[in-house]
Amino acid sequence: MTRLFIDTRIDEGVSTWEIGGDSARYLSDVLRMRPGEELILCDSGRIDHLCEIVSVSKALVAVSIRDRHPNGNEPMFEATIYQGLAKGERMDLSIQKSVELGMTRYVPTACSRSIVKIKDGKDNKRERWQAIALEAARQCGRGIVPEVGAVKSLEDALKEAQETCDLVLFPWEEEKEGNLGKILSDVDFGKHPKIAVFIGPEGGFAEEEAQLAESHGAKLVTLGRRILRTETAGPAVLAMLVYRSELI
Repeated sequence: MTRLFIDTRIDEGVSTWEIGGDSARYLSDVLRMRPGEELILCDSGRIDHLCEIVSVSKALVAVSIRDRHPNGNEPMFEATIYQGLAKGERMDLSIQKSVELGMTRYVPTACSRSIVKIKDGKDNKRERWQAIALEAARQCGRGIVPEVGAVKSLEDALKEAQETCDLVLFPWEEEKEGNLGKILSDVDFGKHPKIAVFIGPEGGFAEEEAQLAESHGAKLVTLGRRILRTETAGPAVLAMLVYRSELI
């Protein structure tokens, strides 16, 4: 079913709602929805509202609210993926799959081996990446649209993670002893922890970057015997977080 996110709270007693702007054009021109069809509005309070379309125009779509309930699809953790800048569709895939697996925030990160060089505000990539996050959130029934942040240097990203997160994970292909399973088994997901995950670009992290991460309190971990592509590594860690927090 079509899902739309709105940045306001719909009060419980409200029975009708009007949708304008880009969302109205999306419903009328892109999806070509008609009166009588249903959609879900997810408001800023993470409440899903089951709605029936009453009228449609390019400027305004009116709906009646038939039911409402809290969105229960958000994970038991808040994960920020600090993704080393990578080429082409690798970033696109990483964002899409990370949203599906519960990521809360995504921060493109400039690393020493990043081939792509981006200065935030000088490029339209962030806007496109945010659109990818929005579409993925719609598809998988999220209660929020994860934010794609501004590009940061690795050092700035590590400082931010150290200050704001309960656990900082730094997967590194040269690490042999950091047991991710053991680390996650000690995490109390009932406390809704904030977890940062650093993913290297195509060439991985340099040794000095791993040392920098350790100096900022990050835990170096291995993701197993096989070397994962940059677009696979972040979603792989998120899948492990989902497993530990929801499936055992």
